[in-house]
Amino acid sequence: MAVLTPPIFPLSISIVVFAAAAAAILTLKHASALTRHDFPDGFVFGAGTSAYQVEGAAAEDGRKPCIWDTFTHQGYSPDGSTSDVSADQYHHYKEDVKLMHNMGLDAYRFSIAWPRLIPDGRGQTNPKGLEYYNNLIDELILHGIFRKQFSEIWHVDAPPSC
Repeated sequence: MAVLTPPIFPLSISIVVFAAAAAAILTLKHASALTRHDFPDGFVFGAGTSAYQVEGAAAEDGRKPCIWDTFTHQGYSPDGSTSDVSADQYHHYKEDVKLMHNMGLDAYRFSIAWPRLIPDGRGQTNPKGLEYYNNLIDELILHGIFRKQFSEIWHVDAPPSC
């Protein structure tokens, strides 16, 4: 039986370009020659991440384990990796947002780690978790990236108590 493991990426940004639009343009032009002007007005260039894959700080500021932490710490990751540190966006979100801005992104789709925001799965909100997400959103707005809201509270990283 195959064991599924969470994809753990060392980069904090995964570029997402809608395949249909890109494929249509690529048939006309080599990819290295593409510019923003090759896409229709209103096309949103963005990146997307999962909290588990990029945040790190797995046991800091009130965050409790999620089901993926339990899974990887029990040795089910083929290479033994966990996301305890990952890309460490929790500590480097300002640099990450600056990179997104320099790339010319319009949007950033991110997930909100349930065990960071509501560590016990239900009940009290973690003030430090709320502060982190407020700071991240403020930084995105400051750099003009948060024009449209792309966030989610659950990206398959629920606390084990749920």
